[in-house]
Amino acid sequence: MNLPDSVEQQRLKILFEDASKHAQAANQCVFQASLDIAKEKTQYLEKIALANAGTIALVISFVGSHSGKLQPPLLFRSALVTLFLAMISAMFRNWIYPFYQFAVYGREDFTAKREKEQRRLAYAKAAPALSLQSGKPVDVRQVETEVMKADGSIAKAVVKAQRQENRAYYTAMYAEFVSLVLTVTGMVLLIALAWKNF
Repeated sequence: MNLPDSVEQQRLKILFEDASKHAQAANQCVFQASLDIAKEKTQYLEKIALANAGTIALVISFVGSHSGKLQPPLLFRSALVTLFLAMISAMFRNWIYPFYQFAVYGREDFTAKREKEQRRLAYAKAAPALSLQSGKPVDVRQVETEVMKADGSIAKAVVKAQRQENRAYYTAMYAEFVSLVLTVTGMVLLIALAWKNF
């Protein structure tokens, strides 16, 4: 059964609007999930840093009562240095991560402003209107000049924010990885030390 063109257009419009709403809702869910995951990851690395600091303090106080008995000393020192470096890398990751978030939000803000300006130009071209201030018709050429000028500066800001975002993301990711590897390595060294001495 074939539908009349106007009915088919209306049906397709409804399907498009429904798909747009679904995509927007999915985007909002993904955005909220990424915020929650980032918060949990930051708290996790904070706990790792605190656990490493606590382990270092406990091991040092234990060694104070057993000084000179732990062999080989290099294994003990390596474990402490490794745990210390793990703690520092976790702290560094948590320090750098807000810079990543700030760059992401900045890029999104600039991108939204750029799209708004492009929509303003498209609207001015499609539907000539009167200026609210002067009551005269809006000069489309002037709007186009303003939008092009703004577009150039916004495009530069988007590129700069994207570079900052990438740099902060990869720095945080590597610091996170290093922290986890060093924590595991430090714990393995402490277990090896305990195994050898007790």
